[in-house]
Amino acid sequence: MDFANPLLELVKELWCFASKPLGYVYHLKDNVDSLRKTIEDLEDLSYDVKVRVVHEEKEARAVRTKQVANWLGEVQEFVDRVSQVLREVEEREKIKCLCRCLPPNCWSSYKLGKRVNQMLNEAREFQPKEGKFNIVTSPLPPPQVLGMPMDKTVGLDSSFKEVWKWLVDEEQVGLIGLDGIGGVGKTTLMKRINMELSRPNHGLDVVIWVVVSKQVNKDRIQDTIRKRLDIEDELWKGWSWDERVHHLCEDLNMKKFVLLIDDLWGRLDLLQIGVPHPSPENGSKVVFTTRSKQVCDQMVADKIFKVQCLTPEEALELFENNVGKSTIDSHPDIPVLAKGIARECDGLPLALITIGRAMAGIANPHEWKHALTTLRNKPHNLPGMVKEVYNILEFSYNSLKDSTQQCFLYCCLFPEDYLIVNNELIELWIGEGLLGDTNNVYRMREEGEYVLGDLKRLCLLESGLDDYRRQYVKMHDVIRDMAIWIARDHGQRENKLIVIEEEEDISTKMISKWGEAKKVSIWGEWIQNINQTPPRCFQLKTLIIRETNVMEVPRGFFESMAACLMVLDLSDNENIKSFPEGICNLISLQYLNLSGTRISELPKEISNLTRLQWLLLDEMMQHIPILIGAIASLPLNVFSSWGSSLENEDEVVEELGRMQGLTDLSIHVQKSSSALKIFQSFQRCIRRVGIKNCEGLTHIPISHSLKGSGNFLHLEVLNFVSCHMLVKMEINQGIGQAPNCYCFPSLVEVLIVRCGFLDLSWLVHAPKLQSLTILYCNLMKKIIGDEIAREELAASGLFSRLKYLRIEGLPKLKSICDHALLFPQGVEFSIDSCPRLRKLPLDSNGMRGSFSIKAEKGLWEEFEWDPAARVTLKWQGTVEEMTYGEAARKMKDWGPHHLARLEFLASGEE
Repeated sequence: MDFANPLLELVKELWCFASKPLGYVYHLKDNVDSLRKTIEDLEDLSYDVKVRVVHEEKEARAVRTKQVANWLGEVQEFVDRVSQVLREVEEREKIKCLCRCLPPNCWSSYKLGKRVNQMLNEAREFQPKEGKFNIVTSPLPPPQVLGMPMDKTVGLDSSFKEVWKWLVDEEQVGLIGLDGIGGVGKTTLMKRINMELSRPNHGLDVVIWVVVSKQVNKDRIQDTIRKRLDIEDELWKGWSWDERVHHLCEDLNMKKFVLLIDDLWGRLDLLQIGVPHPSPENGSKVVFTTRSKQVCDQMVADKIFKVQCLTPEEALELFENNVGKSTIDSHPDIPVLAKGIARECDGLPLALITIGRAMAGIANPHEWKHALTTLRNKPHNLPGMVKEVYNILEFSYNSLKDSTQQCFLYCCLFPEDYLIVNNELIELWIGEGLLGDTNNVYRMREEGEYVLGDLKRLCLLESGLDDYRRQYVKMHDVIRDMAIWIARDHGQRENKLIVIEEEEDISTKMISKWGEAKKVSIWGEWIQNINQTPPRCFQLKTLIIRETNVMEVPRGFFESMAACLMVLDLSDNENIKSFPEGICNLISLQYLNLSGTRISELPKEISNLTRLQWLLLDEMMQHIPILIGAIASLPLNVFSSWGSSLENEDEVVEELGRMQGLTDLSIHVQKSSSALKIFQSFQRCIRRVGIKNCEGLTHIPISHSLKGSGNFLHLEVLNFVSCHMLVKMEINQGIGQAPNCYCFPSLVEVLIVRCGFLDLSWLVHAPKLQSLTILYCNLMKKIIGDEIAREELAASGLFSRLKYLRIEGLPKLKSICDHALLFPQGVEFSIDSCPRLRKLPLDSNGMRGSFSIKAEKGLWEEFEWDPAARVTLKWQGTVEEMTYGEAARKMKDWGPHHLARLEFLASGEE
């Protein structure tokens, strides 16, 4: 028994040792089945998790968590291992074994059973704990740049290169403004910038695009920025306004960013919303688009780029791109018609794209002809024009106050592409009563200039200088079409405003529509005759007939509008010789312009116009007799006979002097008595005065008040022509000392031709002088005499606003001024036939800006300037940039009377 017990214990231990391995073999089939079931469940779970992950990654722009990514990877690797083992099991099952006998290879069965058992245990480890997969993804950080879809651009390459240079290459440029008319392509240009910034190697941390629009929502702007900075929603919601500003500013200060702001309508305080100002130190940039140049100035932009309309070639390319090549090529007439339509769009991309898409697929040339005719006459009837063009452009119009809107719509009365002289337009506005009902014409002129500035800043009007150096404005063709549509009650009242430019429109049918009109204008040399009398015009307040070849208007023409017409403009009709009958019966008339006609006499019945405030007789082609008493009773605020000769001059001047309401006088006189009376009695109202052919006039005494009460406060233009004996302008204060109250505080233009002046020292009384022309004054030795000291000249501000100085045919002139003067940047000098003039009153240390000089060789030989200064030499049709030293050496070889123009570049341009 003692021997049996140890043996039994040994057997027990051996069985325990062998039972587990034997279990691997004995339970192999059951374990394999369990493993198959377990792995199927695990694959199902993995599939479900993966579906959730892919959905969230796609829809919520998220990335799978690291825990989930590792689990899915490990599960997949485990499934692959299990599949290998199960394939081995299937191979073994194919081997038939003897009943109750072990397979021949027991060792391999043991190993396989053990692996299956281990995999079962391992599979249990893959079962997720409760809540493990509640969150399977985390949000992705925002991309560096958000891509924006855009079509192929046309005509933007040069604009893009200029702005891109500022953005990438010029560190000192931090804030860039892109301004331009609505629909011109500002946003497209900025999208192009955004696309280029998405390319690598720009060293940026983030590019942020924000749309502002007319109603500024600072909360929305901030929210857009913080999302691009990946600031979490919960944190953001818990912060106050000041905390949000602080955190945005802090985050952006740690990044190199570009902020792209689209559609800005007013000044946006960047710091107030949490955007630090860009600087060379942080390397960040801000670019914004706006329709208003004023916004660029208010934002204090370092650089401003005006986005221009396309050239005709670019416009045609953009139009054809939107029509499609197959349509363009579908008929030989269509390319010509397409060119006509593109021309009518005047280079405005928005209109070109809209109409191009509307014409896509239309292969019938008759439909194209109809579209072109409609675009010329009733463009709002074209598909898409109102919704996609006019409504967008109208945003700019709607931003104007009511009176400015009316001033803008008034420009529709001028023909397409017409250069509207600023002063003429403002005078019409005043005559219409659009600038207020005050009698202060000068204040209304200032208001008119402000309105023009508003319209130009919003790009609703273009501007420039005409051939006579007059400032003009012009309406873009599509803007004009939109304005006409608005003026006609958004196309609902076609006859409310009528503009006639072709003689066939002066038909019985057209004139019959005047009964519904409030404003009618007739323009152009094609208008030869007006032989129809309009119907009853109870609403007609404005009638403009200008620059036609009409000789007369039919009898009774004005009868139908006698009670309501307020503005009548018949200017520049050179063939009208007699005062049209019926004008004197226009009892509501306030503005009458007969300038540039051949009317030779004003009838005494003009005194019937008891409301007439404006009478303009400029540049009349005949001597005008004005009968005594004809205008004496008129309530005139403005009388102008600029450039015209008054036949009974003394009587007219005397009569004008008695008009208490007269505040704005422009007049040319040829008698000494009239000239002296103008300077003695008309200080309060004279705006332009021309003295011509006054042989007996030797000097003009002016009583100058130090208090300013007797000064020529409104005198803007002063001309002396062929007054050979006139040698002096005597002002009783200011010559010999700097004036403490200027005699001519508003004088901007002076013309002196063939007069006896020895000098023009009295110009120290004209601090705002912009244009000075002196021609053929044989006695003049100096323009500014010796009696005025340097300090006094500096105090007077002489020539500090001068834009243009022309002197010609002054044989004795030795000096403009003996002291150097401070001229403004951009001033132009033109000097010809002044053989003794060898020096200009310029100082190279003081002249920092650009300026130009056109002069003969004699002046250039002694002209001293920095030889290294960069200049542009213009001579005989050639233009070359070089140093002044090189230009001076080149000019030495020229003949004595060769004129050369040198444009001296500002230091920043060199």
